[in-house]
Amino acid sequence: MKITITMQEEIEDIIMKKLSGESLSQEEGACFEAWCQDEEHQEYFEDLRKIRSGILASLVAKKVNKEKAWRKVRPARRRTLVYRVAGYAAMFVSVLGVALALLSREKQDEKITYTHSVVLPGKKMATLTLSTGEQIVLTDTLPQLKEKGTVISHSEEKALVYNQVQDSVPAGVVYNAVTVPRGGEYKLALSDGTIVWLNSDSYIRYPVRFSGDTRQVELRGEAYFEVAKDGGKPFVVRMREYNIRVTGTQFNARSYSNEGTATTLVEGCVQIERGKTVNKLVPGQQAILKDGQVEVRKVDVESQIAWRDGNFSFSQCRLENILDELARWYDVDVFYMNQQVKDYHFSAWFKRSSSISEVIAILEKTKKISLNLKGRMLTVKDNSRN
Repeated sequence: MKITITMQEEIEDIIMKKLSGESLSQEEGACFEAWCQDEEHQEYFEDLRKIRSGILASLVAKKVNKEKAWRKVRPARRRTLVYRVAGYAAMFVSVLGVALALLSREKQDEKITYTHSVVLPGKKMATLTLSTGEQIVLTDTLPQLKEKGTVISHSEEKALVYNQVQDSVPAGVVYNAVTVPRGGEYKLALSDGTIVWLNSDSYIRYPVRFSGDTRQVELRGEAYFEVAKDGGKPFVVRMREYNIRVTGTQFNARSYSNEGTATTLVEGCVQIERGKTVNKLVPGQQAILKDGQVEVRKVDVESQIAWRDGNFSFSQCRLENILDELARWYDVDVFYMNQQVKDYHFSAWFKRSSSISEVIAILEKTKKISLNLKGRMLTVKDNSRN
């Protein structure tokens, strides 16, 4: 059977996107899931994931001549399957060949060994980017730093602390940023005394010292804010879809790229600003963006902010949303054998310190789904399809 380069590149692109954490379109997702129906294909994909630790999947397509790599790979075995599935099988050998070709080019004399990653709960970790562009990996200890009239130090209670130096006049506004990866969390105290808890896969950019009429920060991901009161200088959180303006309050802000931007007010009041539209929240309310409009609704606050206190709390949540949350915390990828299972609703509560095997056992108690963890790939199957 002849496999065209166009077909080959199509499946390669889909798998490269999957490996690098990019979102797949509905059509790409269906194509990938159809291909993964074969157990051997799943094993091949897992092999690629093992190689990924030494290769950035998103760069493979740019660094390797796909057509040349294709010629180096052994032909796919004949299968007694339909044409489409057989095509996908052969095309995937090309993808595996691309990764192996790059690996062999970079490590020609090294023996390749495969090890299964140990999946652990998230922990305190982040990277600090200074105004100079220098990056510092944050650990339990941090040498004292100075940035334009502000001392940056480490506190066991607040993790990263900014303190203004008395009688110092900074030359202009400079910014720092903290990036928390998947499988991490971090806490910091800004120069005005505002405390920020950052969840996994999050980023915040802020002045080392606030000046002017507002205190403004930028957020991607999720953070809980305990804003220091200052009636003369509103605190503004700029997010992807809207801004939050407060003077002193506690709230949770969430803005991941694959879901709607949401703000949950715990105490005080906040103002949601989207263009010329302004919505005010009272405690217990959440503002979420849906279909381009800000919708205000009443929510269970404790459930929304459970992560800050070291817990997961889900009340009749879609399985896809639950597993997205777990994927960020345990740093795993999720593959659905059946698309409809994403819309199943579950209620669950457990500690964020729980092992992933404990979490799997809790979710499987409903008997509606089965979960299989292999390496860092969590496969979800609908038990009703047995």
